[in-house]
Amino acid sequence: MLLSVTNLNKSYGSKHVLKDVSFEVKSGRTLGLLGRNGHGKSTTMKIIMGIIYSNSGEVTVDGVPIEKSGLKLGYLPEERGLYQKIKVIDQMIYFGKLRGLTSTQAKTKATDFLEKLEMTEYTQQKANTLSKGNQQKIQLAIAMLNEPDIIILDEPYSGLDPVNSRLLQNIIEESAAQNKTILFSSHQLNTVEEFCRDICIINHGEVLLNGNLRDIKNTYPKNKLLIVPETGKETQLVQIAKTLKDEGYCENYKNTEQGLIVTIKDEGTKNTILNKILSQTEINSFSIVEPALLEIFLEKVGETAE
Repeated sequence: MLLSVTNLNKSYGSKHVLKDVSFEVKSGRTLGLLGRNGHGKSTTMKIIMGIIYSNSGEVTVDGVPIEKSGLKLGYLPEERGLYQKIKVIDQMIYFGKLRGLTSTQAKTKATDFLEKLEMTEYTQQKANTLSKGNQQKIQLAIAMLNEPDIIILDEPYSGLDPVNSRLLQNIIEESAAQNKTILFSSHQLNTVEEFCRDICIINHGEVLLNGNLRDIKNTYPKNKLLIVPETGKETQLVQIAKTLKDEGYCENYKNTEQGLIVTIKDEGTKNTILNKILSQTEINSFSIVEPALLEIFLEKVGETAE
């Protein structure tokens, strides 16, 4: 199954929010929709869900308009909202019924999700007694009660601590393994990088970068080496790197918590640099340093605040 977003345009008066936004998501894969606040991510998601309409462009699944595909969609909006005075289980059943489940089916699904999310102790509690993070988990469960074919999550990690973030990540990975199509936005780029195969960066309503993250990284020069010294050899390694720079073998070096990062001039000098280092000290390992998703993102959208 292929979800295709093609040339979406959306304007509010004179404000052009989306400008020919296009990307694709295959079933069984997760796409991270990235961008600054207010640059079109949530608008794109709402158009896919049919909550708002585009001025032009289309959203299709295997060539069929998404509204005619008969597929089930699950949506976790950025604007959170539970009925604060209603018990958790009661509103989960209510939302399940809105998505076409019977009361019995909704209760069964809700109970299963509460167990998976380690939330069974809150079943009979009202939503306003829950922490922000636990309310977030309940809303995630509600979004997935009807076992949707396409799952759209807008800032799902907001309010979650590291343990619950990992729990959410496990659920997303499990859904992808079940051949679901998953699209989500997040500002936690390290998490996106960890398990997203595809990304789409939107800036000022335009797609700046779109595609497989591994392929994108492969377009960047492999001109940085991470060299991890043996314990006690850190200072010696830095001195060797300084000499190599002074002699013109490398452009720069930087000492980090992970080890020494050496920027080489070209592929041809890599072996020379390693041989010179190995002839003078001992190292644990060396590897090519790839650009982090954060670096790629900042390069594309700029680092200045708006």
